[in-house]
Amino acid sequence: MILFLKPYFELKPWAGDELNKIYECPNGTGEAWIVSGYNKKSSIITNGIYKGRSLRWLYLNHPELFGYPEEKEFPLLLKIISAGDDLSIQVHPNDDYALKTKNQLGKFECWYFLDENKATDAILGVNVKNAMELKTVLEQGTLENYLIRKPITNGDLAVINPGRVHALTKGSFILEAQESSDITYRLYDYNRLPKRELHIKDSLNVIDYDNDRKIIYPFKDKAAYKDSHFDIIKLEIGKHLTYTPDTYLICYVLDGNGILNGKYEVKKGDPFIVTKDEKATLDGNAKVIAIVPKKKGKERLKMRKVALITGVISQDGYYLSDLLLSKDYEVHGLIQTRSQMYSPIIKELEARGNFFIHCADMTDTSSLNRVFELVNPDEIYHLAKQSHVDLSFEMPEYTTEVNAIGTLRLLDAIRNSEIRTKLFNMSSPYLFSGDRYPQTDETRFEPKSPFAVAEEYAYRIVNTYRECYNIYAVNGICYNHESKYRNDTYVSQKIINAVKRVKNGEDFILELGNLNASREWGHAKDYAKAMWLALQLKEPTDFIISTGKAYTVRDFVIKAYKKANIDLVFEGTGLNEVGIDVNTGKVLVKINKDYLRPNDAKVLVSSSTKFKDETGFEFEHDIDSLIDSMMGE
Repeated sequence: MILFLKPYFELKPWAGDELNKIYECPNGTGEAWIVSGYNKKSSIITNGIYKGRSLRWLYLNHPELFGYPEEKEFPLLLKIISAGDDLSIQVHPNDDYALKTKNQLGKFECWYFLDENKATDAILGVNVKNAMELKTVLEQGTLENYLIRKPITNGDLAVINPGRVHALTKGSFILEAQESSDITYRLYDYNRLPKRELHIKDSLNVIDYDNDRKIIYPFKDKAAYKDSHFDIIKLEIGKHLTYTPDTYLICYVLDGNGILNGKYEVKKGDPFIVTKDEKATLDGNAKVIAIVPKKKGKERLKMRKVALITGVISQDGYYLSDLLLSKDYEVHGLIQTRSQMYSPIIKELEARGNFFIHCADMTDTSSLNRVFELVNPDEIYHLAKQSHVDLSFEMPEYTTEVNAIGTLRLLDAIRNSEIRTKLFNMSSPYLFSGDRYPQTDETRFEPKSPFAVAEEYAYRIVNTYRECYNIYAVNGICYNHESKYRNDTYVSQKIINAVKRVKNGEDFILELGNLNASREWGHAKDYAKAMWLALQLKEPTDFIISTGKAYTVRDFVIKAYKKANIDLVFEGTGLNEVGIDVNTGKVLVKINKDYLRPNDAKVLVSSSTKFKDETGFEFEHDIDSLIDSMMGE
């Protein structure tokens, strides 16, 4: 497949006028991003079945055209730059520094000086011995006296390795090929107004003071510069050229014209991509620059994965963050209010490093979009739900906004942001009525509460976006699980707190609702691991995650009191049922009708057979070890 591209144009205060002679672009255009996969700055495909789509979209959705690259972003950026004034003095970091400070890779780039270039030199180095000497020069305001100006001739190729101080000068007109990276440090800007941010500290940390390395190469016809980052080749077609790349090939027509593959007219200024294994035949008279991308070696693909967790201030959010941090992820958590920043859970996680907090709300689209653009996550764990079934009867609209429409907002933000990310949506066993058990993948959904209805919408919309937009999005129906980080409003923590009070000698009666409700009682730590495993598979699919063992609320109460050496026996029926301490005869548990739910699910129990088969997952905790951990034992 041959892809022709329309550039993205950048207005610059230092712009020259050469770009206006090649492209229909606004006056003041300083850069034409002729081959770009940047978010919101992508070049647009102008031919074929993907006409009108962005290169970014195609790279993310059809990686087979590019040889299934491992990089999550289009790895190269080609620009035509027209400088009507001197550009600021800059430097790029190497991989080690960029990974340490920004979780990105460093930047390597090349400049090819085009025929219309009017500059006679370029700044390619600084004549000082070390950072201390350079800091003194900066403080004295004499940096311009120490900049190394290298003479250049049209047709030269300048190679800018990380650490090289560099800048284009007035009149420059170049083709720039660079690795896609957002990290550039501005060292000096000629004291121009308005003043722009300088990055002195970072610049001093990354500059290479070795000025003896060859960096300018005469680039005549059929010349080639080969590097571990990419190859750049200059071709002059006299009549006919046939090329079949092993990887995809990025091309730019320097001059002349020709016919590509017998049907496409190409002329000066045209960028195009030859996708993997496509034969490219060019007839005519044209000069072409070809860029051959290189796969990044394993030693360069060390960037930490980035995870975004909605509902991070929860038991699942804590255990998931703990797990991901232990796997060297960079973790970003969503909180709803700034007061939650002071939660002990958040403080503990922040102390670990590589953990960051953002305020956003599942009912607010703009806040979600803002976080997406900032974080650019590899994996998203969607836990932020209104999770109280009984409260959903009192607040059905809010429950729907958060659980149903909130999930839709999240999916739509992924689609609109064109992020190559994986989404795990934590779904609920309350999708099932509980009348038929154990539940399986074949059991039909019968939601019986506003909460469950909203959860079914979320489940279905995840499926829809996965199928329609090729998003890696999965539902994990997570059966009941608990931990010591459970909120006091949940029945498990209410029971544990009551046991602790009685154990400490307090005269306390625990009030509960339906003691016959049969549920699983897994540990949140196990479920955090399961969520992570669900996103490590090659293909997305929905799962049931469950222990396969159910106990009634009554069973849980008896086991919990037994941990405090209190034997309970239950007597009576219905609202009159009570739990009595066998040794003292005291009533420790009774029924409160206010805690009874309408249409409460009877038995919620399932099996993780499919999930275990595909991931190798095994539960490490049972109900007894769960209670021990909640009791602090």
